[in-house]
Amino acid sequence: MTTSRLPTITTVPRRLLACLAFAVLLAGALAGTSGAATGAKHAGFAKHAGFAKHAGPAKPAATVRTFRVAPPGIDPNGASADPSIGDNGLLVAFASQASNLGPVVGNRRVSNIYMFNLVDGRVSLVSAGLGGRPANGASTAPSISANGQVVAFASQATNLVAGIHTRFSEIYVRTGSGPVRLLSRAFGGEQPDGDSIAPAISADGRYVAFTSSSDNLVAGDDNAASDVFVADLATGALRRVSISSRGRQGTGASYNPSVSGDGRLISFTSAASNLVPRDRNRVPDVFVRDQLTHTTRRVSVSSRGHGQNASIAPPFTQVSDLSADGHYIVFDSGASNLAAGTSGGHENVFRHSLVTGGTSLVSRSSRGREGDNDSFSPSTSADGQVTVFESFADNLAPASAPGANVFAREIPSNKTLTLDVAPDGRPRGPEIDSKLLQRPAVSANGLVVAFSSAADNLVASDYNGAEDLFLRVILGL
Repeated sequence: MTTSRLPTITTVPRRLLACLAFAVLLAGALAGTSGAATGAKHAGFAKHAGFAKHAGPAKPAATVRTFRVAPPGIDPNGASADPSIGDNGLLVAFASQASNLGPVVGNRRVSNIYMFNLVDGRVSLVSAGLGGRPANGASTAPSISANGQVVAFASQATNLVAGIHTRFSEIYVRTGSGPVRLLSRAFGGEQPDGDSIAPAISADGRYVAFTSSSDNLVAGDDNAASDVFVADLATGALRRVSISSRGRQGTGASYNPSVSGDGRLISFTSAASNLVPRDRNRVPDVFVRDQLTHTTRRVSVSSRGHGQNASIAPPFTQVSDLSADGHYIVFDSGASNLAAGTSGGHENVFRHSLVTGGTSLVSRSSRGREGDNDSFSPSTSADGQVTVFESFADNLAPASAPGANVFAREIPSNKTLTLDVAPDGRPRGPEIDSKLLQRPAVSANGLVVAFSSAADNLVASDYNGAEDLFLRVILGL
């Protein structure tokens, strides 16, 4: 197994910034037809120059640009969601029901997987069926490798590969323009007997972790609960990773995986109480499985190792995200005993160091105040220094609109900013669905954030009245 690590933001900032600057300039040239936001400076960003510091010396201000994930001049005629961003933020995989995104599109009646290129605005279909035909079932939850060449996704289609005879959701992968491959294969040539969902791919594109309720993917799976598995695209091996350090299967459901850059570490949430010793808090926890040492540890703990006294209230589930370098994990929790400054009563986002064991509060304002409402669904950069999340709190940063907003927190500078704002810095418009989950995702370099919104004032010429995907690019001047 490889033990290589992705370069952190601070080691290659100028090359990454040059790529992003080129993309922004080119997209700006298309702004009149692509629906990109104007280049006006966000009035409040003078205080947040730290977000551009990875590009060199800090600047007095930052330019924040928003682009809609759609070809130039196209107002998508269907909803888009589930973004996953490549290493430098220039490629985005996403799910959409729109049928006007390009010359080759899927069936509008179901969700399809596409790839968007920020440089040229092109959109290409990933979830193509056999013979190039549209998929005959919904495809969702794409996960993209660092270079954008490998995309894993879940699908209920039966015509992506030959031999699929059930309507269970399966996990597929496509490399470049090559054929779609099935990953969630049952042993012994059988058809899987349960749904497989929520794939997460390693940055190097070799490993794909996913959740499955199928009990015939590996031998000995008889716990009658969902488990987390990892597929090795190099060897074809499929292993269950939601197990204890002694190899015992969990006594409860496991789900929501995340993968480090080299695939060595896999995080997941589990209701099992037997994955680590002395797990007595009676709530689901976040765990990390090390594929090299074959050990499992609980990470939703305080700096002193105390287990969380609450998780996430149903029907929602606890979400975690590993930094690509494997040093940090971020997760949401309703606990009040994980870090200083938390009062309990609502959910927060935390960061736990896998090196030092320290846990700190992420969902707080630039002045250090805890968010006054639920914060959840975190995503972190390759070095764990920038974390984005969704929150109903209205005291984290200026220009937040009623309902949930998307925020970014930069740890070194202790700055928090609102990302889903209009080009002139005003709050975004109302959402069509007040319960919309924006599910933000951040690029490895921490400079590009993707999120979904039905607001019509984030970019120009947004008249479709549907949920769109947007890219927020933050660059120093």
